[in-house]
Amino acid sequence: MKLKKEFVTPYLVFIFLIVGATGVLMFFHLLDDYTKVVHEFLGICFVLFAIFHIRMNWSSIKNYAKKKQLLLPSIAILIISIAFIVGGKMHGNLEHDILEKVLRSPVSDSFKLLNGDYQQAEEILKKNNVIIDDPSKSLEEISIQNKKSPEEIVELILK
Repeated sequence: MKLKKEFVTPYLVFIFLIVGATGVLMFFHLLDDYTKVVHEFLGICFVLFAIFHIRMNWSSIKNYAKKKQLLLPSIAILIISIAFIVGGKMHGNLEHDILEKVLRSPVSDSFKLLNGDYQQAEEILKKNNVIIDDPSKSLEEISIQNKKSPEEIVELILK
């Protein structure tokens, strides 16, 4: 099947607008629950349509490359990307660190953090066939014991 610019370009433009808008919303943590899935799914679609677009415009792109018009932008974007990666690694991932602490803390403490009431959390889990035989065990240990992921247990508590 031969794709035509008249098909690819409109999709690429509108996908770009949505991915760009959701990216800005995510940057400012606005509507995160709604934008993440849209951003990720359409991001994959954007890559696919961008590949089609590049393939259809390959001769023009080769001309830019011959004139070295791609050199400065590619170096600049590479340097900026590396700076963000290094900067992110230096600051760590706060959400990941908090999650690790919650998963490794005794469930009696973790449940207080998640819903404020250990007894209520224990009752919710018991109704969903998750047994806690020792409140000093971690959420990780409880999840292994009950053959459920820690995420499943947390979701049950937060419902």
